[in-house]
Amino acid sequence: MLLHEKPFSILLGGNFLSRVGDGVHDFIFIITVLKVTGSNLVMAGIIYFFRFIPYLVLGPLGGALADRLKRKSLMLNADIARMFITTAFCSLLISDQAGLIALTLVGMLMTAFRTIFQPAFQAAVPSLVSAQNLPTANAATQIVAEAGGLVGPGFGAAALAIVGHPGLVLLLDAATYLISAICVWLISVPSGNVSEVGKGLTLKLLYSEFWQNIVYVRKKSQLYITIVYSSICILLVGGALRILIPMMLKSEGYSDSMIGYAMSLTAVGAIVGAVGFSKIANDFSTRSLMLYWCLYGIMLSILPVCMSNMITILVGCCLLGGVGSFVDVILPTNIYHLSNEANLGKNFSLFSTLANTGEALSGSFAGLLVLFFSVSIGVTVIGLLIASTAYIGRLSSVRAHE
Repeated sequence: MLLHEKPFSILLGGNFLSRVGDGVHDFIFIITVLKVTGSNLVMAGIIYFFRFIPYLVLGPLGGALADRLKRKSLMLNADIARMFITTAFCSLLISDQAGLIALTLVGMLMTAFRTIFQPAFQAAVPSLVSAQNLPTANAATQIVAEAGGLVGPGFGAAALAIVGHPGLVLLLDAATYLISAICVWLISVPSGNVSEVGKGLTLKLLYSEFWQNIVYVRKKSQLYITIVYSSICILLVGGALRILIPMMLKSEGYSDSMIGYAMSLTAVGAIVGAVGFSKIANDFSTRSLMLYWCLYGIMLSILPVCMSNMITILVGCCLLGGVGSFVDVILPTNIYHLSNEANLGKNFSLFSTLANTGEALSGSFAGLLVLFFSVSIGVTVIGLLIASTAYIGRLSSVRAHE
């Protein structure tokens, strides 16, 4: 179906390579951070904290720019910038000059240009596909994101085993951003609010627009519930997926390889779920979104029960990824339906800013939780909190329709 949407297919192919590049970059980045810090988790945590600061500072700008400037230019420049940053990182590693400050700057710069690329990409999708194909396009985008996250680290690890130096692996990483940029260059992407282009574009104006959009979203109850309640759920789930579930597996005596298998099966479940859900989905309302968030929370809360043997763990992780993909397909489609051309980028930017900030704080929340509970109970508590948050959001969405 999407094969007939040639511009979107080309853009999606480039985005897949960009996602693979992100996965390779993250793999090399974390092993370098652990090496430079001597596996000091406190120092590593500080570097990752600074890595997320650009979401707070630049997150509001990405959406405003996507609504006012040429989205093609924004994506193209972001990919080229990431290619040059990756090349510079490569040089630092080869010359053995990658210290704490350099790693912090590299991490912050890569995040900064992600905040430019992602809102422009998301805002461009509806203009590249027909309305009836939009849910399928969102499912394909989610499949690409999961596949890139699955392939990237593995590709980076295999390349490192072959070439023997992380700096050389980053040359391949830089090439993925270059090819992605070429894919963007090959297609025609409609601009945002072109009538506003060139009219005194200043930081004050962009931040003012972002704030005005927050006020606008607050008045649109369904959009507000979608963005805010989903961001709260992401705050809760981030620490569980990245910290507590691996800790739970380790505490049960499973190997590091098992953690990798569990992460991979979660990604596989997300891919299969996105493919299947895109074929049967017909309700992309806020109420439906909150329902699937609730199911995801319940699924997460019972995951500790699956710890008895390897098969049940892998099946549980696969099912968790599948339910999570339902959320990931409905969420952007819902935002598309509740937005207009003038604020589409800003709405995605608002969600991205809140979601990424929540994800950055999720590790601290998970750490606080295990001070009072065991790791397994902590996972269950987080699952129940997600389900409760989503249930409240669903009730609020129903009342807003009355």
